[in-house]
Amino acid sequence: MEKGKSQVRHVRKFLGQRIRALRKQQGWSQETLGEQSSLSGKFIGEVERAEKSISVDSLYRVAVALGIPLRELTDVRPDRPSLPSEEAERVYALLNDRRRPEEIRKAYDVLRAVFGEEKAR
Repeated sequence: MEKGKSQVRHVRKFLGQRIRALRKQQGWSQETLGEQSSLSGKFIGEVERAEKSISVDSLYRVAVALGIPLRELTDVRPDRPSLPSEEAERVYALLNDRRRPEEIRKAYDVLRAVFGEEKAR
């Protein structure tokens, strides 16, 4: 029985991370996604933090609001590409906050230098 609970927590965490990543790709706040899906922004936050479970009906509303098929939102297969870490999301959010193209290019060059990769052509 404990294994089943663990798997449920894993699925809940995955769904929360997936919703957060897709919401941020849209540049939306939790409140905006809540409005677009007829849910509360507070509830979206609780789902993203895996504090609350989300019904299939609400998952469908979120998928429609994000403009993606429900199956894409809920695909929890182990071979699915991993989601960005919280740290990677923070870097993305920092760059996405109304930055000029030259600022983004400079940040990109710094990151490439830090990670020792050749400059893109």
